[in-house]
Amino acid sequence: MLSLGIYLPLWLGFSWAELRRETGDQRMQPLGHALSVFVPGYGYWQVYRHFTLIGSVLERVGMKNKVDPFSAAIGVVLWSVTFLHYSTEPIFVALDMIELLAATGVVVYGQRALNEYWRARPGPEVPERVLPTDWMAVGLAAAYFLSWILAYLIPPTT
Repeated sequence: MLSLGIYLPLWLGFSWAELRRETGDQRMQPLGHALSVFVPGYGYWQVYRHFTLIGSVLERVGMKNKVDPFSAAIGVVLWSVTFLHYSTEPIFVALDMIELLAATGVVVYGQRALNEYWRARPGPEVPERVLPTDWMAVGLAAAYFLSWILAYLIPPTT
């Protein structure tokens, strides 16, 4: 939520890179995958593919919990419809809340499923870790969040 919705494409790219390493499919392009979410229609299909892949790796390790790619795609549709509007009008503040909830919901839904997979997969245990890029993303998100708070709190000058 600190990123005001921009973490969704970051998470899509980071998790796609993890899935690329896990599947060994070098055709998977994390940066292109992350940026595709900004292309209406195509981005929704990419999110559907993303969650379908998460579901298939969960199935491979015999996990009973399933992910629903359609629900994730609907969350991204809500995110994209309400993303990138800058106004303090009450309707736009409400749309911002919808955007934040939708993006956060999609990320939490996908990350929980990935965490289950990492715990259940065969082979050596995967240590839980926070990468330097994760800290950079959190720092940038916090700075962005603070700039928005300041913009709302400081009255415009004429």
